[in-house]
Parts: sequence; structure tokens; C-alpha cells
Amino acid sequence: MQQGMFGAAPAAQAIQQKEAALGHDQALAFLARALAADRLAHGYLFVGPEHVGKMTAALAFAATLLCTESPAAHPDFTLVARERDQKTGKLHGTIVLDQVHALTGRLALGAFLGGYKVCVIDGAQLFTPEAANALLKTLEEPRKKTVLILLVASEAEVLPTIRSRCQVMRFDRVATTAITAHLEKRGVAADKALLYARLSGGLPGKAIAFADDPASLDALFALRDMLLRFPELSVAERFALIEKRIPAKTPFQEASDRAVVILDLCAELVRDALLVATGMSDMLVHVDARDRITAWANSAKSDRLVAAAEEITETRRLLDANVNPRTVLERFVLSL
Repeated sequence: MQQGMFGAAPAAQAIQQKEAALGHDQALAFLARALAADRLAHGYLFVGPEHVGKMTAALAFAATLLCTESPAAHPDFTLVARERDQKTGKLHGTIVLDQVHALTGRLALGAFLGGYKVCVIDGAQLFTPEAANALLKTLEEPRKKTVLILLVASEAEVLPTIRSRCQVMRFDRVATTAITAHLEKRGVAADKALLYARLSGGLPGKAIAFADDPASLDALFALRDMLLRFPELSVAERFALIEKRIPAKTPFQEASDRAVVILDLCAELVRDALLVATGMSDMLVHVDARDRITAWANSAKSDRLVAAAEEITETRRLLDANVNPRTVLERFVLSL
């Protein structure tokens, strides 16, 4: 049995050294015990929101299985994700059959270094139907010491036939206190650490990005300012802002991704407004915008905020059904 760099106890420690895997002790300990007992599954489905630490945990676990510090440089490691168009540089909307064929061809070979072969699939919900069906054969008849780790935001986004052949592991949002403490250890001032942790919504990757890249924080503030102004704007002005965020010729998947970012932030702001309306403003995510959110909550009746939350849910459903993202967003902003 190859245990890599650690047994059961050191396993979680090795992965926890990776910053964005912060707060996932139980998941990491589970992997450690499975490895120590030589009971690894051939397929894992890591489920959780973007920036919560799924990829970091997957890469750290791959590094352990392959006995390397850099999985990307290892001949027995494969990363599958959406590819970029060679002309435009933009991401394709799906993971296609040719990519899965290339993967299955690599996995059919013996390990170059005689140990594990590991594949991480980023965005398992993006398979075309043909690609998903081709992957099923590998999941049904895996080679020994072959581990596939599929990353996805929601189990519902993955075909049941794929989900049933994987060990599901959930990566939940991390407590604000844990993220704040971690940022302070990195040298971030206490007040900023708390702000970044709150604004991240429990996503360590976001909080670290806010600390390391001021541009990411500026982008959040700009989008938030736009959304908080929507109730004051005319329909034409609202549509113009949506056009600016998602121009007409934006590829479908990119438009959908941008729409999700907007909706996620809308959901946070509506939640904060409802907290203010119910006297629980100490639980706000956007604490630095407390006055503006309070003014918004005071100007809107609670039933209007609840209706907005319901509209966000319906808009997400329409996006999941592949309705045109701009059309869906334009419909949504009429309700604000």
C-alpha cells in the first residue's frame, strides 16, 4: 500500500497547509483515514460553492497520492477543465468528448512511476452528454490505483449515473471566525481581516483574494454599488447596466457565469436587508454598507424583500434551464 506523504493523522495537516482548504478538517480527515486503511474510492465528487476550497483540497490530496509537491508537473496527474478557444482565448462552454477520450486513453495506460494515477475534473456539470457517457465507462471499470476527483457546486448538476459511482464529499462554507483568524496570521490588520471574512460569505478563497488583490475587492464594491442603485433607476437605465455587464455578443457560458455572480451578490444584499428589517443587523455580510442596506430595507416592505428572494430562486432555475442569461437578468431587475 502506498500511503504517500502521510498516514491518517498527518494527512489532514498536509492538506491544511493549503490556505483555501481552511476549515475542511472533517473532509480531509476522512480522506486520510481512507488512504491509511487502503480503502480509497476510485471516484470522489467534491461538492461545494466556488472558492470554498474544493480544488485546493483536491490538488493537495493528489500531491499526497503521487508523492510530489507539484501535481501539475507529475506524469501521472491529469487536470480536465473547459478549454480556451485558440483564437479568442475565451473559455468554451462545455467539457467535450475529445477531452474525455484523451483522459481515458491516459488512464488506460499503467502509471509512469508505478504508483497512483490521479485526475481532477473541474466543473463536472459542464460535460456534454456524450462526454459524460464516455466517462461512465471509466468510473464503472476503473484501473487499480486510479482516482478521479470531480468538482461541482451542486450534486443536482451531475448526472445521477455519475453521482452514484462516486463517493460524495461536501465542502461547506467556513466560519467567519476561522477565516478572520487565518487572515490575521497572514499579517492582515484585524479590522480588514474581519471585513474580508464577512464579505467572502464563508469562502476562504474569496477572502484571501480580497487580501492579496485589491482589484477583486474593487470589483465587488463596483457591482454592489450598481445593485444597490437599481431601485432608484428607470427600466431603461437598469437594462443599460445589464448590457454593460453582459454585452450582447458574450458567449453563452460566460454570460451565464456573469449572471450567477450578479445573482449571488443580489441574494446576499436581499438577505442583509431582511436581517436589518428583522432587527438582526449584527449578522450582516456587507457590514461596511450597513447604512445603505438599512436605508434600502427601510424603504422596502418586508414582503417586497421576500418576493425579491423568491425571484432570485426563480431566476436561478431559469439559468439552470439554459434560458438566455441576459433575458433572465432583465426579467429579474424589473422586480427590484
